[in-house]
Amino acid sequence: MIKKELGFFFGGIILLSLLFQAGCAGSKTYLLNLSYDTSKTVPFLAGASEPVNLALYNFQDTRPDRLYLGRRVYRDGMVDFFKADAGTVEQVVTKSIAKMLEKAGFKVTLVNRFLDPSKEDFKDIPADVAFGGSIEALWVEGKSGLATTDTNARMNIRVNWGLVKERTWITKTIEGSAQESDRPLYQPKHAEALINDVFKDGVNKLLKDEIQLKEKLLKAK
Repeated sequence: MIKKELGFFFGGIILLSLLFQAGCAGSKTYLLNLSYDTSKTVPFLAGASEPVNLALYNFQDTRPDRLYLGRRVYRDGMVDFFKADAGTVEQVVTKSIAKMLEKAGFKVTLVNRFLDPSKEDFKDIPADVAFGGSIEALWVEGKSGLATTDTNARMNIRVNWGLVKERTWITKTIEGSAQESDRPLYQPKHAEALINDVFKDGVNKLLKDEIQLKEKLLKAK
């Protein structure tokens, strides 16, 4: 009798183990095309007699989960993950901002390291202006119910402008978020669209309404 009960016990453990492994095997990773379209970028330095030289430092990813761009959580607890398809989030954000700044009228020089204003000596900045920052949040998450999915996306990026001539640092935080509810037939492209909307709006805010900054940049020449 005892042997029979033990057989049921161990059989149950094996069955639960197999079910757990099957659930884990069902988890997938999808690549999202995180990108910024510069076609509508306004020339920020229009009217300048010559380009403002800008040293662009790598944006540092300080998010809790640097490997992924987001995830989808199913009703049964299973999770699929989203990753950027063109490199790490640090690389994609830095390249996107470089394109935006060039379109805005800056002459961009890439500096392959992070920018720490507390340790940076202005005499070592190879341009009129330094620009860099940290990615504190950039994430999209879908939560699926029985038939529909709710999705949230958010962005928080801290940026630092270093005006070499004035030996001054200007710090700004860019935030944004978006939500979508009750999406049927949910697919990774829906997560991609939402995170890109938030990313686009955030990057657009970098130069929006920066009249005083523009004046300082033009004087930096």
